[in-house]
Amino acid sequence: FEGNTPDNWRKSFYYHYYEFPAVHSVRKHNGVSTGRYKLINFYNENEQEFYDLKNDPQEMNNLINNPEYAKLIAEHRKELSKLKEQYQVPADDEVFKKFSRASKKKK
Repeated sequence: FEGNTPDNWRKSFYYHYYEFPAVHSVRKHNGVSTGRYKLINFYNENEQEFYDLKNDPQEMNNLINNPEYAKLIAEHRKELSKLKEQYQVPADDEVFKKFSRASKKKK
């Protein structure tokens, strides 16, 4: 808060969006953001998107196939894998099997 960033401050964050279909109709995905750049991984469709949030804050220009960003995209893919492992994110099909079993037991 005083303008001093600790040396161990995280450089990225992981997120996961599970709700589909739902009110927002956003496809299931996970991703990583480093503040300026964001990699979105639509795991059920085997698709990804990559955005430069400084130059494109509305995420209108998907850069995933732009060769100028290939190195950054590779770094973000590696970071996404690292964070999924760090947070012990289960395989997507395992998450839904677990929820499915839990909801059947409640009935």
